[in-house]
Amino acid sequence: MAQAASLAQLQAEASCPICLDYLQDPVTTDCGHNFCHSCLLQRWEGLQGDFPCPVCLQHCPDRSLRRNTQLCHMVDVVKQLPNTRRKRKRQEEKPLCEKHHQVLSLFCEEDLELLCPQCKISSHHGGHLVVPMELAAACHRKKLKGSIKFLTKRLEEVDEALEIQTSKAYHLMEEVANQRNKLNIYLSISNRFSLHLEVHLKRYWYNLCQTLFCLCFPQVVL
Repeated sequence: MAQAASLAQLQAEASCPICLDYLQDPVTTDCGHNFCHSCLLQRWEGLQGDFPCPVCLQHCPDRSLRRNTQLCHMVDVVKQLPNTRRKRKRQEEKPLCEKHHQVLSLFCEEDLELLCPQCKISSHHGGHLVVPMELAAACHRKKLKGSIKFLTKRLEEVDEALEIQTSKAYHLMEEVANQRNKLNIYLSISNRFSLHLEVHLKRYWYNLCQTLFCLCFPQVVL
C-alpha cells in the first residue's frame, strides 16, 4: 500500500495541474509549482505585468521561465512505469475542451457545463460555483439516485391507486349490468301488464257499449 501511495505521489509530481497530463517541456514558477510550458503560456495569454500561478495564484514577476531539465528526466522515467502507462491511456481517453484543448476536469453547477481550468477563469463563468468533475459526478449521481427512488415510490403509489380505481370501475360496471338486467325485467313485466290491461279495457269497453246499446234500443238485436 505504501508503494502504491508513493507511486501515486510520483505520478502527481509528473503531471501538469492544467492539462492533467504528463508534463511536457516542464517549467517551475517561483512558488514551486510545475507546469507544461505551453499550458502556462496559454493560461497567461493576454495578461500583462501580472502573471498569477494557476494553482496558488501567487504572482510571478514575468513569464520568462527556465526549463526544469531534472523534472523532464523524471517524467520520462515515470512514463515507463506500467501503472503510469495505463493511467496515460485513460487520460488520453478523457474529453478535451474544444476551445483551449485542455482536459475537461471541472463542472460549472450554474451552467451545467464541463470546463477545463482555462474556462474556469473566463468572464463567462466568473463567480459561478465550479467543482472538480469527479465531485460533481458523485453529487449528481447521489441526486439522481434519490430522484429515482422518489419516482419509483410515486410509480408504486400510482400503480396501487390505478389498481384500486380499476377494481372500483369493475364493480361499478357489474352494478350497472345488474341494474340494467333489473330494468329489462321490469320493462318486460310492465309491457306484459300493459298489454293485458289494454285487452281487458277493450273487452270492458266493448261490453259496456253493448249494454248501453241494448238499453237504448231494446228492440234491436245485434
